[in-house]
Amino acid sequence: MEKKIIQNRHFFLFMLGAAALLALLIVNRTTAEDYTLPPRNENTQINQAAVPVGSRLQLKTRFGESWDWDTMQWQDVWTVVQWQDDKGEWFDVTGWQGNLDSIAQEEEGWVAVKEWWAADDVLGTGPYRWQAFSHPGGDLLATSDPFYLAGASGGLVMVDIELAP
Repeated sequence: MEKKIIQNRHFFLFMLGAAALLALLIVNRTTAEDYTLPPRNENTQINQAAVPVGSRLQLKTRFGESWDWDTMQWQDVWTVVQWQDDKGEWFDVTGWQGNLDSIAQEEEGWVAVKEWWAADDVLGTGPYRWQAFSHPGGDLLATSDPFYLAGASGGLVMVDIELAP
């Protein structure tokens, strides 16, 4: 008798759950039908985010075999991009200064990278040079040869320097 009551209770709970689910589906369907979408112009095109235009400038900093890792880590190196005016004077480029971004071991040893984005309006300009310092305002470790930015959007200019303590 007790088993029959338990079975009836399970059946009752099952039916109650099924009824609640059915009621939820009916309410949900009614709500969805009552919701109206705003008018839509069929000729409207979807706005897509503008793809950034410009090119990349990448400094590859090679650490020489004599580099003393105990006295200076790669994260301490400070880089500055400079531009040259028509009188031959060099000036720091505002915003293109900072520590190296990453480091990896390559065939020729440890190489750290610093990368900047150059907008389309400065493509093809120059000359520029890259300088590496022991820290901001510290000792000059290396200066690259002069270079120009890529002439077309999507380009990449890589500038290599080697650091020696």
